Amino acid sequence: MTRYCPKDRYICLYECTYSKRKIGTVCDMNRQFKQMVVLLVLVTAASTVALASVFVYNPLTVNINAVAPPVIFDPGSNANQADLGGNTITVTIGANKTSATITIHPTYQVTYYKNITLIHNTDTATTYYVWIKVVSPATLPAGSQAVLKLNDTAGTTIDLLTTGTYGPITLPAGNLLQMDFNMTIPEGVQLPAATSAQLQVIYSTSTETPP
Repeated sequence: MTRYCPKDRYICLYECTYSKRKIGTVCDMNRQFKQMVVLLVLVTAASTVALASVFVYNPLTVNINAVAPPVIFDPGSNANQADLGGNTITVTIGANKTSATITIHPTYQVTYYKNITLIHNTDTATTYYVWIKVVSPATLPAGSQAVLKLNDTAGTTIDLLTTGTYGPITLPAGNLLQMDFNMTIPEGVQLPAATSAQLQVIYSTSTETPP
């Protein structure tokens, strides 16, 4: 026979039976409630495990011992000499000789600047490999040329009007790389306002391509 719950249906969850089951057994609703509680506990436990993190700290020492730069800039024989229009071929070398700024004053046709700046390997025992990277090119009128020339055995030329990386250029121990500039501005164009090219001189003990 089917039994009915008392008025207080909350008591039914714990005491009442349905569908001809024996009095005293837990009702179906009570069973479902317990199953939901168990499921909630399992989900909570799983979430707790997923959120748990373990960190292990192993010691690592990095020793940094700075050295004097083995490759530096030096002024060339024509640095800070007279230029066109009463100007000066200005060469400014940084305090530690790891940076250089050059200012030249070309005109129409071809203007050649010789031995302006030197790249100097001061290491007397190690050969270094040099790359010249044009990071930001100069801007000149159409038909112009701006070329940095090195006096290495290959006669490397660097186009200052286009981005690019040139090298490796071998720089033996104690040797120098001379930097010349060959500038061409065609007649009939308007002379440009001041422009500049930004370069990087990269060197390494390896011939591996720099990043």
